[in-house]
Amino acid sequence: MKLLKIFIIFFFSFLFYSIFLKAQEPPIITVSPEGYTKTVVKIIPFSGDKGAEVSNLVKRALNLHLIILALEEKAPSTKDPTLKGSVSLSGGRYFFQGELTDPISGKSFNLRAEATNPVLLASGIADKVVELLTKYQGISLSKIAFVRRTERADELIITDFLKQDFRRLRTAELILFPKFSPSGKKIAYIVYGKGTYRLEVANIQGLERKEYKLKGIAGPPVWFPDEERMILTLEERGEVGLFLFDLKRDEITKLHTGLGVRQAGSVSPDGRLVAFVASLRDKPQVYMLNLTSGEARRVSFEGGHATSPRFSPKGNLLIYLLSQKTLVLYDLSNNKKTQLVLPFSITDPAFSPTGDYLIFRAKGKKGEIYILHLDSRVYQTYLPYDNLYYPDWGRH
Repeated sequence: MKLLKIFIIFFFSFLFYSIFLKAQEPPIITVSPEGYTKTVVKIIPFSGDKGAEVSNLVKRALNLHLIILALEEKAPSTKDPTLKGSVSLSGGRYFFQGELTDPISGKSFNLRAEATNPVLLASGIADKVVELLTKYQGISLSKIAFVRRTERADELIITDFLKQDFRRLRTAELILFPKFSPSGKKIAYIVYGKGTYRLEVANIQGLERKEYKLKGIAGPPVWFPDEERMILTLEERGEVGLFLFDLKRDEITKLHTGLGVRQAGSVSPDGRLVAFVASLRDKPQVYMLNLTSGEARRVSFEGGHATSPRFSPKGNLLIYLLSQKTLVLYDLSNNKKTQLVLPFSITDPAFSPTGDYLIFRAKGKKGEIYILHLDSRVYQTYLPYDNLYYPDWGRH
């Protein structure tokens, strides 16, 4: 019973933070590891309908990738890659035609794009530039979800990656653990109200929402790749364990229970493994459950509290937090681990759809949301506001 009480205290400790959201976004500061050099891209303001707006959005999108420094230029550069072009509007759609020249490689690329609005157009252009100039995929055409806590209620917010369109999808007394489905078309979250928990699954437009009543306390909903099942953390007869939920059949079955407290963290991209946290004796540790054999093995042996395991969408990596300040990167292909020590405590890490970035909440006075590029170790404030919780990252 003591373990259960500890779980409940941890589960609800965030309720007592002060509630405030700043109206004005302060300047963003990027902290880069010593010796890392970003790729410089010069952007000549685009001509035509909304051309200046689109080129400015492209610059913003490229800089948010953390590995590129995009600068406005009046003329083509002889040293750095240069992007130029024009935007036109026809039949309610925006069209871009331009050129990316790279003096370093001596290559030139013709670019064409179309979209229903300037933000989507700029996002598509930026992602193509990232693909051409680096070894990474772009993340501009993605979306972020988070919970904003106010004095009146919780708000589930979804925004495009460029932060141009913030939409309130749901308002409730308490909203917990929003998780995008692998396709990005749905989002699942836990709602608490009138003394009970409910799982809700909605499409991201908010046009359709299903509710499922849950008994006892509930933890994060974790999707399977097929989007027809998920792992739920539920309480049953004083035990908190892992349960398999079939959304089509509306059936919940035991998956992994017993003494102690277990909390689901992530399902591998192939649907064969579940990473979870278990507090069986004292400190919580990370385990992996093989769904075929039913065998669970411990992963974390570094000492301290190990929490928040997440599989990379690439399938090659499992990350988890060690005492909230150290990020452990566990390479599943060779069982090697790398530790990244951060200057602040973090919670709720989530991978980008490409698997190259993380988004997380910095635990402290403000609780801002950050993004981190894993290879370069460059990180930056993404949403510099108070009282934002449970960030998650979804496909466009």
